Amino acid sequence: MNSRVYVGEVSHARLRPVRHVFRYPLYWYAFDLDELPELDRRIAAFGYNRIRPVAIHDRDYLTTGRAPIRDKLLALLRRHGHNGPFGRIELVTAARYWHYVFNPVSFSFCRRPDGAMAVVVAEVNNTFGERHVYILDRPEGPPGGWPLRYRADKAFHVSPFNDRRGAYAFEFTDPAGPLDIRIHLERDGERVMTARLHGAPRPLTPGNLARTVAGFPLAAALSIPRITWQAARLYFQRRLPVYARPDPDSPMTIGRRPPGWQERICRRLVCGILRRLTQGRLVLAEPDGSEQAFGDPAAPAPVRLALRNYRLFPRLVWGGDIGFGESYADGDWDCADLTGAIRLFIRNRAALASGNLATAAVSRVANRLRHGRRRNTLLGSRANIRDHYDLSNEMYKLFLDESMMYSCALFDAPDLSLEEAQRRKIARLLAKAAPGPEDHLLEIGSGWGAFAIAAARETGCRVTTITLSEEQLALARERVRAAGLAERVAVELCDYRHAQGRYDRIVSIEMLEAVGHRYLGTFFARVDELLKPGGWAVVQVITIPDQRYDAYRRQPDWIQKHIFPGGMLPSLDALSRAMKDHSELVVQDLENIGVHYAPTLAEWRRRFLLNTPAVRALGFDDAFIRKWVYYFSYCEGAFAERYLNDLQLVLARPGTPQAPWERLRCP
Repeated sequence: MNSRVYVGEVSHARLRPVRHVFRYPLYWYAFDLDELPELDRRIAAFGYNRIRPVAIHDRDYLTTGRAPIRDKLLALLRRHGHNGPFGRIELVTAARYWHYVFNPVSFSFCRRPDGAMAVVVAEVNNTFGERHVYILDRPEGPPGGWPLRYRADKAFHVSPFNDRRGAYAFEFTDPAGPLDIRIHLERDGERVMTARLHGAPRPLTPGNLARTVAGFPLAAALSIPRITWQAARLYFQRRLPVYARPDPDSPMTIGRRPPGWQERICRRLVCGILRRLTQGRLVLAEPDGSEQAFGDPAAPAPVRLALRNYRLFPRLVWGGDIGFGESYADGDWDCADLTGAIRLFIRNRAALASGNLATAAVSRVANRLRHGRRRNTLLGSRANIRDHYDLSNEMYKLFLDESMMYSCALFDAPDLSLEEAQRRKIARLLAKAAPGPEDHLLEIGSGWGAFAIAAARETGCRVTTITLSEEQLALARERVRAAGLAERVAVELCDYRHAQGRYDRIVSIEMLEAVGHRYLGTFFARVDELLKPGGWAVVQVITIPDQRYDAYRRQPDWIQKHIFPGGMLPSLDALSRAMKDHSELVVQDLENIGVHYAPTLAEWRRRFLLNTPAVRALGFDDAFIRKWVYYFSYCEGAFAERYLNDLQLVLARPGTPQAPWERLRCP
């Protein structure tokens, strides 16, 4: 018989950033996989797939199926290009002891028929119930000599005190004799820690098994307590930082954490609601490889959500649609067609709304209270604008066009670039505002100065443009100076409520969404006060349909919580009422350009994704990047489904002489 039991010790030596060493006596086994049935017959205390004091179960290794370990191992190797033939395979592992075992790592030594080592498979388990395999098939150093040395990039989270950076250097002596296994973790050219398992072999006989187990009666039970004790020492005594467990993203992670009881309950609730889908097809691909499909089986292009873990389900149950977006930003799931997923849920909103869970009520109240604290008072507006527009001018440059227009472009001709589409939008607004060389134009909401520069350059008018963003202010002034228009364009840090003077024209491009329902009347009153007799205003504003406005106003959404704090999309009726009650202004012309926002957002998203390395270089993390990708897709889907509109309104007092605001219809 080739199978053996080893007696020795395990040791860990952490070298950086602090030194920490421990060692324990231990015993373990080397099983010839072909001998397992015979060992079951010969040794009364040993069982193969049976309950015995010492036992090996096929389901404890590799995948959870009951196929023999050797068959599963050979199938794994074939999938990765190792077709054999193989001779003896020895599994170095800890066996179950009174039905319990925790194996941090097991090794399968796979030999060729001539006895030479072909490949070593390291099977690593963490305390989260996950399993990963490293296939070691490229030995370093002279061929055929011992010890064997291999390297593999670290791709699996094991210890909370190490992230996934670095590489492992493995060293193995011949398991036929005294066994010495060393695993070195190396990072940035330095050795971070070394784990060592070494001991002497004994033939696996009934007597040797009984004596070995009797000498270590608590070894199996002490595995987790020892790990916990050393972790406590590293955290409380050594003050090591803790790294959160990332979700596995390697195809070599073959065992995923199963859902907990709360996740199982929430999954049933969520799947029950998803069965209400009537339009389109949704496929949920779960971490264990299983899939569930919902909706129309005949739909041509199913939307597939790939779950990295099961957290999406409780986050939907407790957080509703906001929880859905937060779950994406945190990396709980992925979707190759994120915009398509948003569109699918919008198309099915009536069916899904009828299944709303009362469990989300608490989070809805909390979100409403949070949003209520972000009111657009004089101080609140400054803080809300700062949270979004003062993130980084350099970051905005990475996805906007050269003009840095952060509003809907006008794709009213085939094959337009984003730059040309934005120029067409500016031209459309200028045609409606129609300022002349003697006119003074006020822009409420400067952006980065593109419209003000174009207005002054192309019409000769004077422009005063106001903003609450200090980042925008600095760059807009710089761009105005670079354009040689400092005498024609004044960029000021000013709230619209504090604007002074009288103006021939007023233009506001997608700023009104930051005013809030409470202050719509104040906004139009100020526009009325600031307009000279005979003047008019052009306002571009994203709107929500009147039928949904009251419900939307009562319940903040993901965009308001995470992208535009204090933001509120008005409806056309809300705008009309505010104008009626607080000004003499009426709508003289209306054009909906919302159809052009979907391609605008798609291009922003494309550029943002193309420049994610540069976004990271600015100090933004993956959660920020995912949040913004979701933001672009969320809005793109809403405009593509005509769930939102983008209106260009011409506002004037009754009796204003007819001006060149005739309809300039988009196709």
